[in-house]
Amino acid sequence: MPKAMMNRSAPSTTHRFEYALTIFCGAFLLFQVQLLMGKYILPWFGGTPAVWTTCMLFFQLLLLGGYLYSHVLSTMMAGRTQAIVHLGLLALSVVVICVGIFFWKTPLLPGASWKPASPDQPVLHILGLLAVAVGLPYLILSTTGPLLQSWFSLHNTGTSPYRLYALSNTGSVLGLITYPIFFEPVLRLHSQAWLWCAGYLIFVAGSSVCALGIMKQPPSALPTGTQSAIPAPSWSVRLFWFLLPMAASVMLLATTNLMCQEVAVIPFLWVLPLVLYLLTFIICFDNQKWYRRGIFHTLFGLSMPFALLVLLAGPTAPIFDQICMLSAVLFACCMVCHGELVRLKPERALLTRYYLLLSAGGAAGGIFVAVIAPHIFRGYTEYQIGLIVCALLIAGVLYRDRQSWWYGSKSTVTGILILLGLMLVPYFFSRTIAIPPMLRAMDRFQYYPFLTVLALLAVLILLRSRKQKAQIQGRIKLTQIASLIVVFALCFALYEQTYMLRAWDIRKDRNFYGVLTVQHRPLEDQDALVLRHGQTLHGAQYVKFPNAPTAYYGPHSGVGLLLAAQPACIQPCSRLYGVIGMGVGTLGAYGTPGTRMRFYEINPQVIDYSRGPSPYFTFMRDSAAKTEAVLGDGRLSLERELRDGGPQKFDILILDAFNSDSIPIHLLTEEAFQLYLRHLRGPDSVLAFNITNKSLDLSPVLLSHAMRNQMSIVRLNKPQGPGVDDLSNWILISKNPRSLVIPGFQDHLASLPSPDEALRWTDDYSSLFQLLNKR
Repeated sequence: MPKAMMNRSAPSTTHRFEYALTIFCGAFLLFQVQLLMGKYILPWFGGTPAVWTTCMLFFQLLLLGGYLYSHVLSTMMAGRTQAIVHLGLLALSVVVICVGIFFWKTPLLPGASWKPASPDQPVLHILGLLAVAVGLPYLILSTTGPLLQSWFSLHNTGTSPYRLYALSNTGSVLGLITYPIFFEPVLRLHSQAWLWCAGYLIFVAGSSVCALGIMKQPPSALPTGTQSAIPAPSWSVRLFWFLLPMAASVMLLATTNLMCQEVAVIPFLWVLPLVLYLLTFIICFDNQKWYRRGIFHTLFGLSMPFALLVLLAGPTAPIFDQICMLSAVLFACCMVCHGELVRLKPERALLTRYYLLLSAGGAAGGIFVAVIAPHIFRGYTEYQIGLIVCALLIAGVLYRDRQSWWYGSKSTVTGILILLGLMLVPYFFSRTIAIPPMLRAMDRFQYYPFLTVLALLAVLILLRSRKQKAQIQGRIKLTQIASLIVVFALCFALYEQTYMLRAWDIRKDRNFYGVLTVQHRPLEDQDALVLRHGQTLHGAQYVKFPNAPTAYYGPHSGVGLLLAAQPACIQPCSRLYGVIGMGVGTLGAYGTPGTRMRFYEINPQVIDYSRGPSPYFTFMRDSAAKTEAVLGDGRLSLERELRDGGPQKFDILILDAFNSDSIPIHLLTEEAFQLYLRHLRGPDSVLAFNITNKSLDLSPVLLSHAMRNQMSIVRLNKPQGPGVDDLSNWILISKNPRSLVIPGFQDHLASLPSPDEALRWTDDYSSLFQLLNKR
């Protein structure tokens, strides 16, 4: 046997090790840099969840570019040419990193000059910033999976390369898991960047060894154009290659948006959905036998009530329960999408085309969620659409597979079980988990009468089908009818859920910074206009008493007591209050003649609600003080004002910025705190922080800042009683302890935790795990 043939037929352990190590390292770095860059630029764009969604869009687009590069390289060039081209790009990527180090003094992390000057066009700004910082290295990393698998198949003709794809996803999962557990809590961002750069050099070395191995192969051992001998898959198969990963990508990003809205925009909540997403890739691509339709199609059906529970429960459900239910739904959806994708995988010769369409579908899902959805939907409707599309795709793959349970011999039994599940499972879930909105929705929309009508129609269709003289294969089966009823019921339930939540809405808007809803509804037994960001109340105004401060800013809240206790202003008055985060402008109700109140707000839609031609909320318009609105991120605006005109000299600076229920972390770092101090008028000035949150107690961070700056600090909570105001939790800090000794405070003081010298949040380091351990 010729020596070349022996090399091709006998897999090389050395080659396996080289390829496995390089693919694993590349996948590990691929996802580490996503989290690193996402956390680094998050403060520059208001800390909104859309920053991560846009980052994911960028990385998905580059992943598509890398797969396209791999497809063109492996199908149109000889092996030696492939290796030479790839070695050139590897060298160029190292040069680009070195140039970044020269200009920014650190790899990957752009300098302060790249901070946005205005909140306009944030998506384009993020995409451009990431392209300059990590574009080429990430493109090279994204080629690793398909290109090296293609090269591996040339070295090891008897071994399936698809297990390397599972190995790649294993590296990705480890990169994701280790970031919030090890890298984020232990290392500063600049240290992480240098460590990633060292890992990238190891990857470059491994890729170079693989490329040199291809160059050493004799030309006869590296055939090109072998795909022409294999029949092209049908258009329906190629369509599923695109649509299945697209649906999974939509569910991934939509789920991440929902999670981050209610807790915090942090790497941990980016990682959890992404780990589940990649875990399904590992399970499915490692071995086809792991994916069993009977198990995971059932799991998908059982997960649908979870989705409805989350969407209906809204803010009434505990955060942990919401995260668990959202995770279960995401895992089930991704498992069926990726499992069916693996069942449709082609021969090895079509491997790069398969991965190209797979990545194109993922990128299309990212474009839909990050770019298209905010312009065509007023809420996070892409989550509901993703669920429906997943159900339709399952029906589609079952329809085209004549061997599936869709056509099984036990159709009647399976159909009856599906219908029973559709009737009993929602009731069981709603009663067991005891979320009242689910029960109200089932009663309001006549859930069981609706299912009864559908079941009767199913029986009529089935009887009519059995009377037909057609062949057995052409008869309609109860399984098919029951499955379609499930899809139809899901569509109906999601539509009605959306309709029910709109009952109080008078306006709803969505942009890069989230979903805002103005509602006309009862509040504390009063008729009120309410502003919600996501599912969280951001302010309210009574219709009959429009000048009465409400919600977290009521007269018994910490900030209410502070502002009400300010002495009367003697003309000429120079008192200035600063507020980061406008909400509905409720604090304008505390304005007095001659004072000025300066509000900083990043979302132009929020400003329009209070200062537009026909405002919904009139606190700022009717305030006795002179009110101003500054558009832009509060911290970046203060930095710009300090640089251009000097400190504002606030008597009171109030930090009240939220993304739904989460406080942007970049407003709580040591650098931010020092910026606030520079803008205060003097030692009698007060910093007031609204740290109201359902999940986290941020007082230890502020206590740490106060102790380091020798400042006095108090924590104020409203005593228990009726009203939304119960939820308010305020921290007041001042250089002069007398500024915090105000009549009325003694009934509202709350205890503070013990100081922790190790707790020090900076722009280069912050970790919520430090706070979770204190709860």
